[in-house]
Amino acid sequence: MARRLGTRGRFAVAYLLLGAAVGAGIGTFIVLLQRPEAPPPPPWSSWQPAASSTSSRLLEIAQHVGRSYRLLSGDQLAAVQVGGSQGANVEGIAVLNKGAPQQVDEQYDKNDTAMYVLCGATENCSIPEGKPSRARGTVLRREALELALYTLEYAQPIDNVLVFFPPGQGEKSLSSTLFFHRDDLSSHLKRPLRATLPQAQPPVPGKIAPREEETVNDLTGEQRYRYLGITQNLVVIRPGA
Repeated sequence: MARRLGTRGRFAVAYLLLGAAVGAGIGTFIVLLQRPEAPPPPPWSSWQPAASSTSSRLLEIAQHVGRSYRLLSGDQLAAVQVGGSQGANVEGIAVLNKGAPQQVDEQYDKNDTAMYVLCGATENCSIPEGKPSRARGTVLRREALELALYTLEYAQPIDNVLVFFPPGQGEKSLSSTLFFHRDDLSSHLKRPLRATLPQAQPPVPGKIAPREEETVNDLTGEQRYRYLGITQNLVVIRPGA
């Protein structure tokens, strides 16, 4: 028959167990201290504006994006104007109801809305080289999308971005726009820019990758609006191309 441990023996066993537990705890603590920190997430983009004010950041974004888009000749596709010809007195944007043209559905304040104009090298901002085409329109929409993504990422408190397109064939003035909202692009602001637009060098018309063209179509198809003019210091637009 096995003998019971005496009181002293039981204390000795308890101390051994306690020491083992403390030792294991210290070992775990040391391992945790020595474990390297998780690497920081990749930057959203390789470039970002350096200015501190929102207005200056918009100018930097316009210049950075605009100069990277080219025509087949190598000339810049379009200059990017901030605010463009809409004037300093504009107080915001009014969106009309598509089915009831006299009814305002939404109104956006100028303080949380950025406006850009893609302006070709002519007096009325049309692009003088070549003719308007679907391929060129796709690249212009890609440029508008890139402007919106950079702006929403780096120019807070901006939550809305309106981009005017150069006049198309038969048009004498600005009429076509894309209107983006932060909520519409929120998932794409949570991952790097190149996950959305992989081509680091913007493509010339007709050379956009099929997958990227699909992305551009998906993210701009519902954002097309018609510019109707300025009323009571509001830029008035209506859904639809």
